[in-house]
Amino acid sequence: MKRTVFVLGGATVCALAAVPVVLAADPTPAGMVNPTYNAQGDLVRPDGFRNWIFVGASLGLSYDEGATQEGPGLFHHVYMQPEAYAHYKETGTFAEKTMLVMENYSAGQKVDPNLHGHFEDARVGVEVALKDKEKFPDGWAYFNFSTRAGLKETAKAFPKAMCYDCHNQHAADDNVFVQFYPVLKDIMKDQGRWKDIGEASAAGSEGK
Repeated sequence: MKRTVFVLGGATVCALAAVPVVLAADPTPAGMVNPTYNAQGDLVRPDGFRNWIFVGASLGLSYDEGATQEGPGLFHHVYMQPEAYAHYKETGTFAEKTMLVMENYSAGQKVDPNLHGHFEDARVGVEVALKDKEKFPDGWAYFNFSTRAGLKETAKAFPKAMCYDCHNQHAADDNVFVQFYPVLKDIMKDQGRWKDIGEASAAGSEGK
């Protein structure tokens, strides 16, 4: 995060110590697709995200200790706006209005000529992680557009305790589970910022 301090002539220098430093939000890159909200403040489901940068995939990934599933679980695809990706690669920070869209698919098998393994079958859900400090005081909010009847056009943000707290505690970088997204993880490595989550947890325990 960049620090922005405005000094209006030498007379203000002595007063700086008494003025709180303002932490500037990472700017929104020009030309980037921004989130859209309806009149009730709900997020409108992003469109065209399959043309964005593909940053990671997983199979059967879950953060619920009591979760049970049949078979391998769902396939997850995660996409990020190209401009947000470029900003992250250049600065190491997630820009304002960054959206990470996760598309979920059921796992199919035994469809001719498939003999082994699983493939992505029916799309069963779309979820979004969104960084928007203007809209959400905590910075990030999380949305699920999935229903048994199909995808909703709009969705309300989950309560903070349902998603934000877990991301804030366990995410590798700024509330984002970069540890599960190889494309973003490689950026952190290239920037010398990557540290294994297990190592980081151990270091934190030692410091207590």
